[in-house]
Amino acid sequence: MALALSAAIALAGCTTGYTRVREIKAAPESFIGKEVRLQGTVGKAVDPARPDAYVLRDGSGEIMVVTRGELPAQDSEVALRGFVRSVVTRGAGWSVDLRVEETERLR
Repeated sequence: MALALSAAIALAGCTTGYTRVREIKAAPESFIGKEVRLQGTVGKAVDPARPDAYVLRDGSGEIMVVTRGELPAQDSEVALRGFVRSVVTRGAGWSVDLRVEETERLR
């Protein structure tokens, strides 16, 4: 029975085909430049001066998404395909952060 349960859990994870934000942040070198599929809830727009970016939350973390399309409504559920990129940001100092450049909105 334990083996059947383990197999069911493993298959359930594989069938979704979506990467968790936690996985990207835990091993960014494995994802930078690679295409991923993400799903989650849209958070706030990143910055009024940056009308092409929003925060995506998936329960494991959050990541900035840059889109060429229309910004989704805050608190809406989306699924997307895009490429993980690293970006240098400047706040109190310089830092490297991650973002996803959306290539297709799946829902």
